Amino acid sequence: MLFIEYDVTAQGEIELVALINATEEDGADPDGADWMAWRTGSFDDHGMGCVGVPAAQLALMEQTDDADELRAIVERIILADRAIKEAAQS
Repeated sequence: MLFIEYDVTAQGEIELVALINATEEDGADPDGADWMAWRTGSFDDHGMGCVGVPAAQLALMEQTDDADELRAIVERIILADRAIKEAAQS
């Protein structure tokens, strides 16, 4: 499972921190649930700055050679994740 770690600045700008392949070498944790639980409990943002990449979006990311298209896919994933998480806090 691929995860995107990101920060949102006080000005609302999104900064990409890392792309993480959370699948264990032995195939354990194929959906990244264990990794996400660790990530949520280990960082001050409690998972607000991390999102798993849905399989369909990962396929699009892997198929493109266009940097602008890749950036747009990542931005859509992050913005959708952030909207859901901020709505849940309201």
